[in-house]
Amino acid sequence: MLRWIVATTFLVVSVTMIWTAFAIGPNTGMGTLLVNMGTEVFGILITVAVVEWFFERRRLQDRARERAWSTLHALERAVWIWQGGPRRLGTEELLGLIAGIRENHPIASASRTLMVNLGTQCRDILDREAQALRSLPGLTPALEDLGSLRSLRDGDSSVSIRMVAEILESAATSLALVLGQSTQRIPAGLIRYRDASEAAQMQRSSDIVPTHTEHSSDPEGSTAAELEFG
Repeated sequence: MLRWIVATTFLVVSVTMIWTAFAIGPNTGMGTLLVNMGTEVFGILITVAVVEWFFERRRLQDRARERAWSTLHALERAVWIWQGGPRRLGTEELLGLIAGIRENHPIASASRTLMVNLGTQCRDILDREAQALRSLPGLTPALEDLGSLRSLRDGDSSVSIRMVAEILESAATSLALVLGQSTQRIPAGLIRYRDASEAAQMQRSSDIVPTHTEHSSDPEGSTAAELEFG
């Protein structure tokens, strides 16, 4: 609000000076002075507006980037609980694990809950922070893909394992591109500790350590285990 008051004040002052100059004659000494001063004030207003626009855009991009990292970490956690693999997942391993998902891989309740929560939280981001998301091209489609995971809340959902894998792969690839991470994938057969059995999923879900020790792909040190809003 303060920014708009200051901008409006500068604009009124500038217009008043120029109007007064033309009222008394722009070719007179005072008229010329007022024209010059009014033009100068208007130039300051434009400069401030441009600088403010860049600052606001940067703020929105930083906000969107935070959301992208949080989403990627939540996605990594959900895939790790479901498929196994090392605790520290880079995007290459994440994409490799997703590519290794098979139709006969069960989704334990812990994995299902994480993915439903992820879908719900992504939908919430889309609804509440659309302006920030638009500042980072490619982020909105990734969140929209993940938002469809909400349908897994129904234990008898008709969503197939292959469809879930496609959603995860599309979103993980988009998030990696948005955040400047690798989109190469490590072949699933080369990733250690893979075990998609229901018992293994439940074991991993009960043995979670803080997220900052699980993930290493965020160079900015994001530690969000789940998406948080504020």
